[in-house]
Amino acid sequence: MWIKTLRLADFRNYGRLELELDKGINFFTGPNGSGKTSILEAASYLAVARSLRGANDGEVIRWGSAEFGVGGDIFSQGSTRTATLRFSRSGGKEATLDGERLTKLSDILGALRVAWFCPEDTWLTKGGPAERRRLLDMTLCQLAPAYLEALSGYRRALRQRNEALASWAPDEESERVVEVWTDRLVDYGSRVIAGRLELLPRLTSAVAGFHASVAGSDDLRLRYRSAMLPEPKSAADVVSPEQEIRELYARALREAADDERRRGFTLVGPHRDDLEVRLGDRVLRTFGSQGQHRTAAIALKLGEAAVLDEDGQGVVVLLDDIMSELDEERGGSLIELVEGLGQALMTSTREWPLSGNRPNSASFAVEKGRVFRH
Repeated sequence: MWIKTLRLADFRNYGRLELELDKGINFFTGPNGSGKTSILEAASYLAVARSLRGANDGEVIRWGSAEFGVGGDIFSQGSTRTATLRFSRSGGKEATLDGERLTKLSDILGALRVAWFCPEDTWLTKGGPAERRRLLDMTLCQLAPAYLEALSGYRRALRQRNEALASWAPDEESERVVEVWTDRLVDYGSRVIAGRLELLPRLTSAVAGFHASVAGSDDLRLRYRSAMLPEPKSAADVVSPEQEIRELYARALREAADDERRRGFTLVGPHRDDLEVRLGDRVLRTFGSQGQHRTAAIALKLGEAAVLDEDGQGVVVLLDDIMSELDEERGGSLIELVEGLGQALMTSTREWPLSGNRPNSASFAVEKGRVFRH
């Protein structure tokens, strides 16, 4: 799948924009603040109904406007589908697919799959576990609607259970409320963990291959760490069945019950798990150099893109200003790897010799909310 046409209305610094894209690499150059990243952000809205840049919907509306709109013609499996997403301060967010309004925003998932990468993604390997969990969750949500349902249910149950624990008193009513939300937490949480563990060997294989191409080393490994599992799970481990995970999770919550009531929040679950990145036999987070973190993060995001394209439907890779982190040789190698994945939207503050004269590619100049094709 790839984006043939991208349309923006009152989005960031764009009043109106209709952009014809090529199915290969689309290279956008321009100074900082010109609107390059906004184009990638608009594509992320079509894929997951929100900004992968981390912005709130209201922040995306053009100054002086009351709403924004994003639309796109997406070519997939021999036909073109049209997706739109609109957000207004008064009416909230709504999406359409081929002219029909979707009853749930999540129904737009699958029309377009994207993998986003920016320089700040080095925090994937040197930061805390939240970003690494997000990598797993965003990949799985785009692949399986059932996973999104489980993740959303888990987050609701976790919020309600934490509220019950925060107001807990030693009486039957408090115990009953905590027990109700504990049951739901175990139900949804075991499905979340099972999904992550099923993904792990596929992601590890893809990441190791890309790391070998980018860094010349194939010893990058991923391990899933969870307090409820008997030991860290690597890609070589047999994936635990969901029923086994359910039993382990219920046991872990029983063992943590007294401590949770004292502290007033949930101490065990997929919201506290981690995806450990190892280079050889050492944890990258604790010893890696800046260069090792950069190449490992690139391999992780390319691995995400490869997994999203396992079924051959395609993926759009969104690469925001990562050329600033690479020399020309590594940048050229990255472009070649991305070309093998499908369509890419890439931004940079400088021209690259390798950006033009490539099959199915296009180069654009971005200037103060205006886009010009070279």
